[in-house]
Amino acid sequence: MIYLQEDGSPDNVDYLETWQGMEDARELGLARSIGVSNFNTTQIDRLIANSKVRPAVNQVEATYSIRRDLQISLLSDTLLNCLNEFQVLGVVEARPETAVQLVAAVNAALREHDVAPLDAPAPVEPNEPLAEPGQICLQASRGATAVVGGAAGADAAARAGLPLLLATPAPENRNLLTTLELYPHFDVLARACAALYEAKGWQHAVLLHTGSARAAPRVAPTSSAMVLRARQLPPAHDDNALRNLLLVLKNQGAINFIVWCDAECSVRVLDAAQRVGLLADRHSYLLSALDLHTMPLEDYSYGGANITGLRIFDAESSKVTKAMSVWREEYTKQLGDTGNEEEIAKMASYPPTSVLMTYDAIEIVARAIKNLNLPPDEPGSCERGTSSFHADTLINYLRSEKWEGVSGPLVWEADGERHEALLQVTELERGGRLAPAATWTPHSGLVWLPRPPAPPPPADLMTNRTFIVLIAMNKPYVMKKQSSIRLFGNDQYEGFCIELIDQLSRMLHFNYTFMEQKDNAYGSRNKTTKEWDGMIRRLMDDPDVHFAVTDLTITAEREEAVDFTTPFMNLGITILFRKPQTPEPELLAFLLPFSNGVWLCLGLAYMGSSLVLYVVGRLCPGEWQNPYPCVEEPPALENQFTLGNALWFNLGAVLQQGSEIAPVAYGTRAVASSWWLFALVITSSYTANLATLLATKSSAELFKNVRELADNDQGITYGAKYGGSTYTFFEMSENELYQRMFQKMKEEEMPKSNDEGIKKVMTGKYAFLAESTTIEYTVERNCEVTSVGDLLDSKGYGIAMKKNSEYRQALNLALLNLQETGVLREMKYRWWKEMHGGGACQPTESFDSEELHMDNFMGLFLVLVVGCALGVLVSCCDLIWTAWRHPRDPERSFLASFWSELRFVFRFEQSVKPVCGPLTPAPSERPSPPASSPSARSARSVRSVRSGSATEYGDDSPESRAGRPGGSRRASSRRLRSASRRSSMHAASVRLARHATSPTPR
Repeated sequence: MIYLQEDGSPDNVDYLETWQGMEDARELGLARSIGVSNFNTTQIDRLIANSKVRPAVNQVEATYSIRRDLQISLLSDTLLNCLNEFQVLGVVEARPETAVQLVAAVNAALREHDVAPLDAPAPVEPNEPLAEPGQICLQASRGATAVVGGAAGADAAARAGLPLLLATPAPENRNLLTTLELYPHFDVLARACAALYEAKGWQHAVLLHTGSARAAPRVAPTSSAMVLRARQLPPAHDDNALRNLLLVLKNQGAINFIVWCDAECSVRVLDAAQRVGLLADRHSYLLSALDLHTMPLEDYSYGGANITGLRIFDAESSKVTKAMSVWREEYTKQLGDTGNEEEIAKMASYPPTSVLMTYDAIEIVARAIKNLNLPPDEPGSCERGTSSFHADTLINYLRSEKWEGVSGPLVWEADGERHEALLQVTELERGGRLAPAATWTPHSGLVWLPRPPAPPPPADLMTNRTFIVLIAMNKPYVMKKQSSIRLFGNDQYEGFCIELIDQLSRMLHFNYTFMEQKDNAYGSRNKTTKEWDGMIRRLMDDPDVHFAVTDLTITAEREEAVDFTTPFMNLGITILFRKPQTPEPELLAFLLPFSNGVWLCLGLAYMGSSLVLYVVGRLCPGEWQNPYPCVEEPPALENQFTLGNALWFNLGAVLQQGSEIAPVAYGTRAVASSWWLFALVITSSYTANLATLLATKSSAELFKNVRELADNDQGITYGAKYGGSTYTFFEMSENELYQRMFQKMKEEEMPKSNDEGIKKVMTGKYAFLAESTTIEYTVERNCEVTSVGDLLDSKGYGIAMKKNSEYRQALNLALLNLQETGVLREMKYRWWKEMHGGGACQPTESFDSEELHMDNFMGLFLVLVVGCALGVLVSCCDLIWTAWRHPRDPERSFLASFWSELRFVFRFEQSVKPVCGPLTPAPSERPSPPASSPSARSARSVRSVRSGSATEYGDDSPESRAGRPGGSRRASSRRLRSASRRSSMHAASVRLARHATSPTPR
């Protein structure tokens, strides 16, 4: 250190010579830093102007022997250079290239504050866990005021009490005691994404993330109506796994994606999405990476997908431009001769977020040090765990104030997190530019910027000019017009593309002449020579040809050679195959309406309900009827519900034919009613379902999708038009299934045109893979073929033109106008479904039907069971009432009478019930032999009744009746009961006729 004499003047030796010696000592490593003492402003200015190294400190001694004015002058100089006393604002970064960029940002921010710039970033060994913490501790021991670095050094900075400015997004678990996050907290990004998808009206989305899915509940909270599916991205080196993941999501119908990873990962996702067909106009992407503007995005801007990104600053603002201009100079100094001016200029135009955040942070720290005027203090130490005395003061001051930086406002919470940020919403335009679309803040929410109207094409760009349009024949796009007279020029052509060019010419007021491609080759690139053929080759080489139009698919390979307009038709690849033959009717087709289980249950229900009706009929006294209406007091009663009659009664109800048997008692009527209801529903269901099944013609499909086609063992071959976009799709695909299909396709001869492929479908077991529009046109006219399966990809047809054509924008705007007004939709309907035989194969309306299962009839079975149970209950009650009120033997108890009646019910071999007396004959009695005929049996019964014969019932003489108390009264009661029991009218008339025809006894 150079000291002045006590009178304030130097000695006779020029201090510049001494300073040069001190610089040499510093270069040799003998001194870490050099400074001066008691220098005034003039001396310091002279020293700085003639030295290579600026003084690190100007020490001022205040003693009584030095003049007061000199002390004030020296102290004033020291305060003006107070930032030099704090010395270092360090950079600790493991990535060398990023570290140099951050050092340039630090020096650019310090240039306005007269602070010595940093020579180089701290040397950090990559992939060494302790390298960054060690450098943080070293910077703290050298008296650093603040350090720019990564989260790996947060613990070391906290131990040394050194403010750490995080130049990378903060991890989940971190020590924020002395840390200031330069990036917004991930909660802020999640809220911004939520506001964007709500504004876009998304209902379903897929969150593609790296690491944990901690952002999912913040992006789509439980209160949101958003259905969010989180899927973790494969490792960065596994591109095949990423494409397979996106293919699965595509097959599931996903169209909205939120990509939660860094910029490089986001571009990798966009590249894979483009390869699998997920960058069409119906797809939307929301990318959370704040450095997306630094990546090349032009290749993904032409598919039509809506790609939205976030940015924390306006790259086109004057403040950012000025700051990056200074940074560019400092960065060029850092790189020296190794720098690439073009790359540096491009980086300054689209600066990385970490560079601009570092510039703002250092600018704010420098202003804070100036405002606080903190004196020098002992540096912090990781070994002792001590910090600088003023470190907390600086950190608290930075966190408590609201700062305005080049990138916008910077506000930190008490824990160092940054929850206040102004985010700019950008959308990808054609050409790769991210154009500002809206702004978002936590308080104001989403504010959309006014969209500038699309510039109209110049009025005279295509007006009154004549263009040569190259065409290729393919129905219904370009066809020769059928006419009885000879046609010339443009009049000889018709079709969808011909009408499209005519519509464009009317809108843009140009003339056109069609030129036919004789070989009908659209254009493909030779893999060996890299040369194009067909329409693409001619469009590139012939200066007279301006446009090419037909069903020309827009592909990435063709986009490298020519330019395309926006698609005028969207489509995909599908399969054309012969319609399956209708199978012969089944022999037992009438059993199809019900499943086997239902038929089994119906049989059990029929048998069970018949048995219940048989038992209930025997239980009910009202069903025991007089078989001979002419006899007032018959000796026995008969029951019409025998087992056979019960089965016949229920079968007649099911077949809706009825029977001559009619239930009389309430119990049998309850059972019969429940069975009738059951039979009504069953019969109606069977009839309706059978009619539908017989009317529906089912077909035996050989395959239903492309996987079944590839794995078929029925000898079905397949192919595509050779050299076309469909053939190229299988050739370039990295999907395992499509690769396997392409290997089989190479073994077969591919058709040279779509017509040839359709003929192969008609003549054999051949499946033709082609664009869905071509197949749709064929199916409308050829009723023997059909489309099978879903679309395999998504693409579009466009009008091709020379590279960088000036007519592209005008044609795009005209096509969009035709699309918005519905003209393109009407044209397609006319050429596909009306013109040239369209609509000949309209499908007939059919209704699908399926067999009915037990679940369809559970309630009906329940009704049947309840009805049967109710019938049993009512019949039991009826039997109990009869046994109580009208016992056969008054001497016997009620239980004995009821038990006797119940035993008779279950003697199924007895179908005749005595009117009075015991129900079971005495053991000594033998049944009389059967009559030779019904007439004889009836005659004998009548004679026995008239003669008062009662061999079966014992003696019934007047004396015996007189000997029994109340005999005449009981006899009268029995006569009344027997008279009240009458059979149904039909059964009575039959029996009466039989009785009348019997011979009269003599």
